[in-house]
Amino acid sequence: MQCFSVDVLVIGGGAAGMMAAYEASKHSVSVALVSKGRLERSGCTVLAPGAIAGAGSWRQPGDSPDIHFRDTVEGGAYLNEQSLVRLLVEHTPALILELEQIGALWQREADGETYSLRIDGGHSYPRCPFLEDRTGREMMRCLHGVLRKRHVQVWEDIMITRLLLADDRIAGAVGYDLAHGSMVLLRAKSVILACGGAGVVYQNTSNPTDVTGDGFALALAAGAALMDMEFVQFYPLGFLFPDSLRGALAGLLYYVHLRNKNGERFMLRYDPERAELSTRDRVARAICNEVREGRGGPRGGVYIDMTHHEPGYIARMQPSLTESYQKQGLDPEKDWLEVAPSCHFFMGGVKVDRNWASTVNGLFIAGETGAGVQGANRLSQNALSELLVSGHFAGLAAAQSASGNEQAAFDPAVVQQEESMVARLLARREGVAPGVLRQRLRTLMWEHAGVYRNEHGLLQAQEEIAGLRRQLEQQCLVQKDPAWNSELREALENYFLVDTAACIVKSALLRKESRGAHFREDYPQTDQKNWLQHVILQKKGDSLTAGFAPVDLCEIKPEGACELA
Repeated sequence: MQCFSVDVLVIGGGAAGMMAAYEASKHSVSVALVSKGRLERSGCTVLAPGAIAGAGSWRQPGDSPDIHFRDTVEGGAYLNEQSLVRLLVEHTPALILELEQIGALWQREADGETYSLRIDGGHSYPRCPFLEDRTGREMMRCLHGVLRKRHVQVWEDIMITRLLLADDRIAGAVGYDLAHGSMVLLRAKSVILACGGAGVVYQNTSNPTDVTGDGFALALAAGAALMDMEFVQFYPLGFLFPDSLRGALAGLLYYVHLRNKNGERFMLRYDPERAELSTRDRVARAICNEVREGRGGPRGGVYIDMTHHEPGYIARMQPSLTESYQKQGLDPEKDWLEVAPSCHFFMGGVKVDRNWASTVNGLFIAGETGAGVQGANRLSQNALSELLVSGHFAGLAAAQSASGNEQAAFDPAVVQQEESMVARLLARREGVAPGVLRQRLRTLMWEHAGVYRNEHGLLQAQEEIAGLRRQLEQQCLVQKDPAWNSELREALENYFLVDTAACIVKSALLRKESRGAHFREDYPQTDQKNWLQHVILQKKGDSLTAGFAPVDLCEIKPEGACELA
């Protein structure tokens, strides 16, 4: 077994993890980043085409961080932790400039000085710097470069399977080296989880195949509290064809008109003022409603129409997506493309404080793995802002925590348990294939815990998830070589996916109202009196226990807010 020691261990190779590692490296501690895949080749950030929301010096007249704050809280249906939102809107502008100072390029107008700015659903003003349709990739390129300059250790192709504890404090992690087929022990004084969300738990998703809820499940098993897991965002514009692209992001809402099979621009009925620039939860439900009422296309979606733009505009503004269209024989200047909602982002996650510290001593969170900033629905462009700010604060706090602590000892039996689990998976000769188990889970989550939910479907999902959990120990691999074993990785990830699915369904059953991205057909109204509160989940032994916590309404409140909140 390989063994390493470091002061601050960052788990996750996206921009949230990179930002956290970058910040921690400024504070005289040793820092290492471990990634399940290759940097700049895995995770969600590298695929992010959008922009970074921030009302900085580039903002338009009338805009301000206060307006950004209100947009975010109203878009999040007042379930946001407002103290975290305040940190988001106040600190994002400086971090956007810091990224530029260390090498990032943002798109500019013809004068070469003024940032080009985007506006998307829920924002009052264009305030979001970007680079074509590869903003996330540019962030990754720049952060990867600065990590090299700062001599941050990077360990790729290592999948963390368990966090290590000593006297209720983080002591490191144990993982599996996918390339060499061996266990890895990583001792650390503090740990930052930056593993992204869990889009793969749904049949249709814009997330890559490695985004499997690792951070949620690892934190839960370590004793951390999860919050708001019922709130899953479905991006309205996912590819329906070909199958190799199914669910992948197919367009950007600020460039399209949405039309049903009759050619009607239907969003003008659902939100006459904002139309396609309404919040994503509303647009996704509108699309599903059009299909339900028989106005959808032959593949079960609606159409994006970009033919109203001047020639060359779409190719200039989103070159990567234009290339995808052309490979399908589509011309965005002439043709419509059929799309449907796709699982995109988790607003819920690990409960954190103002330092992005979890409820476990020494465990910090960055990016989509954390909860509280986005509330019940994330505004477009706020994801990249969140990963910058949370990475900054988590990296700083983790470094300070590591500086004041000694390396804790842990029970070596825990490491042996992880070794035994891998050995059992490789040795089993009969059982269920990991791919079959995963497909069952993704199908039932799409059918019963997707855009529309109700008690009957959620109870059915809960029962089936319990059955799939029992089958986890019966997973059987055809591949037996321990190195580069894609089936073994899939089997290990299935544990995380089942845990995440159980949390989504339990929270969705408990919240008997509709709010943001959580829509209950049997409780279609938002209930400010009884449900302006968070659902909190924790693991007690083998059971998942639930509780509630008030929402931080320190600055603004909706009408009818309950006194508890």
